[in-house]
Amino acid sequence: MRGLAFKIFLSFWLVFAVLFATFAVLPDRGPGLRMLDHVRQNGRVAAALLARHGAGRCADFVAAVEAETHLRLVLFDAGGTPVCLAPGVDAPAMRRALAADATDTTSIVDAEVTGSDGAVFTAVGVTLPAFDALPLRPPSPWRPVLLAIVVSGLVCFTLARYLARPLQLMRDASYRLAAGDLQARAGATVGVRRDEIGDLVRDFDAMAARLEALVHSQTRMLSDISHELRSPLARLHVALALARRKAGADADVDLDRIEVEAERMNDLIGRLLALARAESSTGRDAMGPVDVGDVVTRVADDARYEAQQQRKDVRLEATEPVVVAGDAQVLASAVDNVVRNAVRHTAADSSVEITVERRGDDAVVRVRDHGPGVPPAELERIFSPFHRVEPGRQRGSGGVGLGLAIARRAVAVHGGSIQADNAPDGGLVVTLRLPADATRVSHLPDSSLPNIASS
Repeated sequence: MRGLAFKIFLSFWLVFAVLFATFAVLPDRGPGLRMLDHVRQNGRVAAALLARHGAGRCADFVAAVEAETHLRLVLFDAGGTPVCLAPGVDAPAMRRALAADATDTTSIVDAEVTGSDGAVFTAVGVTLPAFDALPLRPPSPWRPVLLAIVVSGLVCFTLARYLARPLQLMRDASYRLAAGDLQARAGATVGVRRDEIGDLVRDFDAMAARLEALVHSQTRMLSDISHELRSPLARLHVALALARRKAGADADVDLDRIEVEAERMNDLIGRLLALARAESSTGRDAMGPVDVGDVVTRVADDARYEAQQQRKDVRLEATEPVVVAGDAQVLASAVDNVVRNAVRHTAADSSVEITVERRGDDAVVRVRDHGPGVPPAELERIFSPFHRVEPGRQRGSGGVGLGLAIARRAVAVHGGSIQADNAPDGGLVVTLRLPADATRVSHLPDSSLPNIASS
């Protein structure tokens, strides 16, 4: 409850509530003033009737006033003699009430009035007990105050929501944009709003559209370059076949090496194309269930063959069936790059250790080598493209600083994360986390995983 809308709503509502409550408890002098005005007005009418039509007509008028308003009105002349009063009214009692000024059941007000003939009279009004029920005394103020507080609360809530809703939409859109949804926008519900908040939301949408265009342009460029590289590779294979026919047996070793490197580049291009397709997709409709343990097992078997040529080993220490929704080829690319990076840097006569397990709602792949590790300041930067740790971890190792960057992008496509940490007893531990699909653990279709080469 710490959002901007709540703060605005609470601030406005408290101000209104305090104002209404203050007006409610202030002393109200309105009824006395209204009664005095009532006595003065009726006294003038009575004085005019007395001068024009006599005491009888005046008495009928004050009697009608008493019957209607429960206000007993008596007109005294300058000498204190009652000259106009309703039938049955005790004039001496009125004078005593005027002298006493008030009793428990009555309230008395007097006002000087002038008749049409210039005569001066004193109009005395005494409220009867039933006078309390008349509108001359306003009802308790708390009921309208409570109603006003409720109405002001609704108004303040509407205002606060109007001010804060676009900011909430923009925050949600920024989260989706950061998570990879390049089509996230916040201005769809802003409409024709033309204030500063509306301008801010529209500027955000313009920025998001620009970012989407840039990312799509970069993805298209990557895809186009990968396609263009396929043509010289195809010609290289043809030239290699011709060279085998013309060359003698002494060239077989070199030609075999050229063929291996050509195949490795061809596999890398295919992997980049698959990654480009995955990054250009805004959803996961094309993704299917993938057993992470199966993917890791195949990658480990492939990496073990090459590691043994370097007096190293790749051990799959623990694995369990954990299913994620994803692209098997892209996931294999991520795991393969991490594993081969570990093989490249682990010490001779040591092994790369891999575990696959389920932790809560995540599939966790852990790859550990026994190499020199990485300086703490470089642990995050090693996932940047073409970044190389100096002096020893990548210099002369054959890597170009692209493998872990591709792994991070491939994992991000699947909504996961990748993290590197130095092991306490030496070496680097890379952990991949992928959101698991708990509904599908068995009867998985066989995933066709190519032999993916290291970058």
